[in-house]
Amino acid sequence: MINLKKAFRNIISDLNKSIVCTGFIICIIITFFLCFTSIIYIDPNTGQECSVIEILTNKKNFRHIQFEAESVLKTSVNDYLTIFLPVLSSLPFAAFFCSERSSGYIRYNIIRTSRTSYCFSKFISALVSGGLSVMLGFVIYGITIYFIFPSDNSTIIGFIKSAAGMSLYGAVSVLPAFILSSFIRNKYIVCCMPFIIMHFYYTVMTKIKDYLIFSDNSNVIFKMQFLYPNNIRNIFETESDRMIIIVFYTLITAASLILFIAIMNRRLDYGE
Repeated sequence: MINLKKAFRNIISDLNKSIVCTGFIICIIITFFLCFTSIIYIDPNTGQECSVIEILTNKKNFRHIQFEAESVLKTSVNDYLTIFLPVLSSLPFAAFFCSERSSGYIRYNIIRTSRTSYCFSKFISALVSGGLSVMLGFVIYGITIYFIFPSDNSTIIGFIKSAAGMSLYGAVSVLPAFILSSFIRNKYIVCCMPFIIMHFYYTVMTKIKDYLIFSDNSNVIFKMQFLYPNNIRNIFETESDRMIIIVFYTLITAASLILFIAIMNRRLDYGE
């Protein structure tokens, strides 16, 4: 059973460790800069893709195009951010948790609480630190975009929804590293393995999509969109597949917690 009082105390302690750390700052900074690599314009004549940073550094070539802050923000989650987000979002949590396991301090923490309370507090701190760091990086980027590009100043609610969606995206992205940390103590492996896993996952999904297009089953592709984690960021802005996305990723999150508890409850780190 979870002792709520002890679990709450552990959550506060873990959040202090994961938020007040270098990994948290690094995640915010890199998320901020990766957003600037987003493709927001494709030349209709040459098919050349132009990112935010390319447009900002070559403004004279795009004087005839009117970019608005709102439209820029809607396309500001690109392939680079999608692939690297599981790595970035895991930095705040993995750094302190892996150090805690390697040092053996985990045993002293488990003695003071129950094993389930300990695992639950790690779960909450991982989700919150990952989601918060990604959201802050995106918010700083969004504020910068509003200063650079013109805006009608009527879509602040839309920006808040986008930021909230990014926080959920960051929280879900930390799950692979969260599971890996239950049986791997090296923080570098825990942070880097999700990159390999997600790259393999997206490669498989691309192969499946290509096969469906070739076999004239393109309608199935639209039904598969919830399998792409980056669609979570739009959950507050669109009604399309919202319930499917909520149910699917709620189950994934719950399964991750159960798996983490099952692995951590082996006769290894009980502290008994």
